[in-house]
Amino acid sequence: MLLSNNQKLVSLDIIKLNHWLNARKITLAIIKIKQKTLYNKLKKNKNLKVTPKELKFINSTLSISTEKVILKEKLPEYILMTNEKILKTKRPIMRDGIHFYNYYSLPVPNGYIGPVILDILCPKNKLPKLNNGHLEQAITVNLGNNDIYGRWGKSKNNINFSKIKYNDTNKNSWIIGDTYVEPTYCPHSYSRATNYNSQILSYTAKSPLEKLVKNLNGWSRESYQNFLKKINPKDSRLSILNFYLNNRKVDLRYLSKKMKLKIKNLNQIVNNKRLLNITCKILKIDPQLFHKKKYTSEDKIGKTYLSFEESFKTIRKFKSYYIASMASSERYMDMFGCFIKVYQKKRIKDLSDFASSHYLVTSGKMFLNIDDKKLKLKKGDAIWMSSFKFHGFSGKGSLIKISNGENMDASDLSEILNLYNSKETLERSYKDKISWGYD
Repeated sequence: MLLSNNQKLVSLDIIKLNHWLNARKITLAIIKIKQKTLYNKLKKNKNLKVTPKELKFINSTLSISTEKVILKEKLPEYILMTNEKILKTKRPIMRDGIHFYNYYSLPVPNGYIGPVILDILCPKNKLPKLNNGHLEQAITVNLGNNDIYGRWGKSKNNINFSKIKYNDTNKNSWIIGDTYVEPTYCPHSYSRATNYNSQILSYTAKSPLEKLVKNLNGWSRESYQNFLKKINPKDSRLSILNFYLNNRKVDLRYLSKKMKLKIKNLNQIVNNKRLLNITCKILKIDPQLFHKKKYTSEDKIGKTYLSFEESFKTIRKFKSYYIASMASSERYMDMFGCFIKVYQKKRIKDLSDFASSHYLVTSGKMFLNIDDKKLKLKKGDAIWMSSFKFHGFSGKGSLIKISNGENMDASDLSEILNLYNSKETLERSYKDKISWGYD
C-alpha cells in the first residue's frame, strides 16, 4: 500500500493490543468484517505497523488510545555511563540573578526518571531562593567535598534551614555525607556553607501519586471539586471509607442492622477495631487500609534526615559488601538508598533486586561483573540496572545505590500478594498473546 508523505505508519505492540481486545471483548472475526487490512495484520500475531486509517479504527471504533498500544523500545538490562559522558550533560541554571547550579544527568532508559548531580554555586552569604517544589518526592545525598545549606521554607529555623554535612573525617569515608528525603510539593533550595564548591546527588523519583494525578487532570472541574469537598482534612480515613460505602451502596442503617448496634457516624467505625473489621468484611475490603499510620521519623515539614554519623550506626555485612543506610521514609516505600563498600577481589555476581537501581561510583577502582563481562569502573561512573539482573562488584572502592521501584514497586508486590494462583497468573501474563477464547 502506497502512503503519502504525511501518512506515517505507526508501530503497535501486539501484546498490549491483544490485552485491550480481550478487555473490550472484541474478536478478530469482528475486526475482519469492519477492517480487513487490520485483521490480516493481527492474524499473524506479531508486532505490526498500521496506517492512519487502521489507527483511527482502533482509536475511534474500538476506543483504544494509541498510547496504550504503541510499541516502545525494549528495556535494556543495564546502562553504563562514564564520568566523561556525564560531564558532557552539564547545563547551567540561572536563578535569582546568579549562576545557581550546574546539572548533570545520570543514565536512565527512555521514559524513566533518573537522578541528577548538582554543583552548588549559590554563595554562603546569600539566602538561596526557594523553588516551588514538585509532585515527586526526592532523596538527596551530599557528595562533597564540603558542607552545604539546605532551605525548605520561607522562615529560617532549625527545620527550614540547616547544614547538610559532608563526611570530612577519616572514619568510614565511603559513607560520604548526610542524606535526606523530602515529601511531595516541598519547596527547597541549596547554597554553599563554605567558600568552596560542593555537589549533591538528587533523585526526584517517580511519585506513587502520579497515576492519581494524571487521572484527576482528566476530570471535569465539577467532578474534581466534588471530590475535593469530600476529603476530610483532619482524617482522610473517614472520606475513603465513605467512598467505599457509597460505591457498594451500603449506608449506616444497613450496617447497624447487620451489627445489631446503632452506628451513628464513621468515626465510631474507624476507631473501633471490631466494628471496622465487620464493616470491611461486608464491603470485601482490607481493614488495614484504615489503620492509623504514624511516621515517627519525619520532622514538622515531612522531611526525613539521616546524618553520616547516624549512617555509621547502620553498617552491616551483606553478601560480599559492607552496607550503610541512607535516609528513608515509611511514606515512600519504593524510595531507598544505601552506601556500599566494595573490597572483594574475586569476580562475583551476587546482587539482584526487584526494583531497578541507580549506582554512582564515589571512590576507588572497581569492576562491574555482569553476564560474562568484567567492566572497569572509576570514580564518577554511573550505572542503571534493571530488575532481577544478576550483577556484582569487585575491587576496592565505594558506591551509592538508590532506587525508586520504577520497574517494579510496592503496589506491584501488593498485587502479587492479592493474586489467586499467583505463580500461574504471572506465568500466563508474560508476553501473553492468547485471546480469551471466543475466536
